[in-house]
Amino acid sequence: MTIAYDASLAASSEVRIGNTIERHIELAKKRAARKRLINRLLATGFGLFVLFTWWLMSYLGLIHRLIIPPPGEVATAFFRVVNASYFWPNTNVTLMEIGIGFALGLASGVIFGVGVAMFDSVRATIYPYLVALQAPPKILLAPIFITWFGFDQASKIAMAVVMSFFPMFLNTLTGLSSVEPNAVKLMRSLTASRWQTFRYLLLPNALPTMMAGVKLCWTLAVLGVVVGEFVGASAGIGYLIYAFNFQLDISGVFVLIILLSLFTLVVYQLIEKLEKKIIFWSGM
Repeated sequence: MTIAYDASLAASSEVRIGNTIERHIELAKKRAARKRLINRLLATGFGLFVLFTWWLMSYLGLIHRLIIPPPGEVATAFFRVVNASYFWPNTNVTLMEIGIGFALGLASGVIFGVGVAMFDSVRATIYPYLVALQAPPKILLAPIFITWFGFDQASKIAMAVVMSFFPMFLNTLTGLSSVEPNAVKLMRSLTASRWQTFRYLLLPNALPTMMAGVKLCWTLAVLGVVVGEFVGASAGIGYLIYAFNFQLDISGVFVLIILLSLFTLVVYQLIEKLEKKIIFWSGM
């Protein structure tokens, strides 16, 4: 009887503990959902406040429409620009340049970061030069790339690669180099190969830092392409912005800036969602 009673008591205790844990998990999920809702409301409220302030200053004549056009004019210009025959061909040019430049900058940054982190000879050979190349302002390279590659897409892609390479390289190197030395010694004591150490220890440790580099790499790739199109191009969103500004079509300039910003933000958020899937253990 005593044994049966003890078993029954233990079972009921386990049930109570399980129910308590489930309640805590449910409460944590509700708190997280409530926090996300509050954050969205705050972001929406701030955006509406900025929009209202913009409209009010335009309505009261505090800012000239050639400097900052009223929201109504920008909304009207949106349909004019998007429905124009020149919009989508130029947009496709910029999107292709951004995509290729981002991919090449990302891949080369990861490759060089892994090489410098894993091999001392590579670090001694190329690391000082990579740091030195990062020193000059990148916009100074745009005229040089145009001289080398012409006004076509290659010069804009090169600009995006240069802009996005170093953040990805540095974040990869930092992530791979920040592993606890004792953990590396433990892997060596277990006779792990260099590849096994990289795969099971260094890479998981570096992924959070690398994903931060991916997000920075993305925004700088967009910036690099647009800067390249400003300096010299025959097509692209940056080319249209320059042309609209030359024609004093400031509403059209605002439309293109807003669309480019929204596109950058959407892809940035997709990268954040991918980050949560890849680094599921970080609790982000």
